[in-house]
Amino acid sequence: MSKPVGRAWLFATLASVTLLSACGEPAPEEGAAKTAATAKPKTPKTAGIAPNMVAAVSSGKSAAAIGLHFALTQAPAVNQGLPVDIVLVPHADFTSVAVHFFGQEGITLISGDSLGPISEVTSEKPIKHQLVLMPTKDGIYMINASVETIGADGTVSRIYSIPVVVAPLPTAAPAAPEPGAAAPAASPATPSTQSKPASN
Repeated sequence: MSKPVGRAWLFATLASVTLLSACGEPAPEEGAAKTAATAKPKTPKTAGIAPNMVAAVSSGKSAAAIGLHFALTQAPAVNQGLPVDIVLVPHADFTSVAVHFFGQEGITLISGDSLGPISEVTSEKPIKHQLVLMPTKDGIYMINASVETIGADGTVSRIYSIPVVVAPLPTAAPAAPEPGAAAPAASPATPSTQSKPASN
């Protein structure tokens, strides 16, 4: 009696495994292969972009078509020229690319406020530029860049923003007295009023 029962259990187990396979349950090896295939590869660093550069803030999905990266060459200071390195990275071929930079009150664009138009722009080929600013007072500012491209999508304008934080001027500390200098003379004390003796 035990042998028929054992065979029935074996057939039931094999049937369950067959049904699971037919339902599309992937084997562990298949699942690992699919995970590796769907994982997004890391985007390599584009040549021409320095490690200290950061991406400008873009509106919408502008960076998917063309990216704008920048780096401040020094700490922003009031009444000091501030060079800003700019790198444009197109992610498609364009017939033409032109850029215009706009400041705001408190920070002046000295040079490099426009770039191009540059003809026959190739995908993934960086375009370098330098913008020079002059902060006139401390505060937080945005330099806006209007990037106009002509390509397969026609003429498109995209807006990018570059934040610039200008620290206030340091306050001068009071000068310390020179060693050996005489201390200022103290003002004479006011004599106290004596009471008159009482009359007899």
